[in-house]
Amino acid sequence: MSVRVSEVLTADNAGKYVVSIRLKPGGLSFAGINPDEKRRFFCEEIALNGKKSYVQALKDTFFSHVFFAYSFKRIFVLCVNRLYTMVPENVFVEKRKEELMSFAFSSSGYKTLHEPVDDLEAGIVFGIQSDVYEFCSRSLLRPQWVHAVTRLLDLWRKQSVVHLAKQLYISPYEGIMYAACFDRGALLFVNSFNYEDVTDILYYTLYIWRQVGMEQLSDELNIVADAEMYEKLTVELKKYLSNIRAITFPWPDAPANVPPDVAALFTCEL
Repeated sequence: MSVRVSEVLTADNAGKYVVSIRLKPGGLSFAGINPDEKRRFFCEEIALNGKKSYVQALKDTFFSHVFFAYSFKRIFVLCVNRLYTMVPENVFVEKRKEELMSFAFSSSGYKTLHEPVDDLEAGIVFGIQSDVYEFCSRSLLRPQWVHAVTRLLDLWRKQSVVHLAKQLYISPYEGIMYAACFDRGALLFVNSFNYEDVTDILYYTLYIWRQVGMEQLSDELNIVADAEMYEKLTVELKKYLSNIRAITFPWPDAPANVPPDVAALFTCEL
């Protein structure tokens, strides 16, 4: 059952909910689910004031919505950006993560974070604006910081283990396409791309397919997208690929506006 925050969430029952604050350019989405009542969850988009800095607009939003101050069972802050890189765990050194970010990206003013992806024996090093990190860390009770790509990778790896063929997964959403290829649980490729329209997504998908050396007739493409986007992509991709399927949200009656990375987060954590 799709419900609004105000319809289910109170200061008294907030302790039963696992929630996600998804930070993205120009806004955020706030989603939550009660693990004991999985049909009773919510997801709301909240636009930020574009005339103010992101952190000031975020502060205004937090102060104008009392539910951000509730005490939750668990709270995740999910970062949506392309400022991330994957690092094998056997070479990762915590005290050198800032140096690694500086080497990989020229951006400044970012807090560098590290999130393990245990089953891949690797981790994601990613950046979030320092002032945003500091504000959220002060305002939220024990937030867990995650990157949008990590739970997608975790979920896709588990799904790929049961397939003999190679699996390419793509998740185009709000201008960023996350993509990864697995061969029975082994990661072959991971990257993300900015896109403006379906043509861009088609190009990147077929480019990855060729770069990884996937087979047209036997290997599989998995698309995480809404019905309209899925239809647009498959109409064209069926001209080139034989096996295409949709990856859907695992619970019935899911809200249509749940971002794929939030769906993957809840799936992996509950």
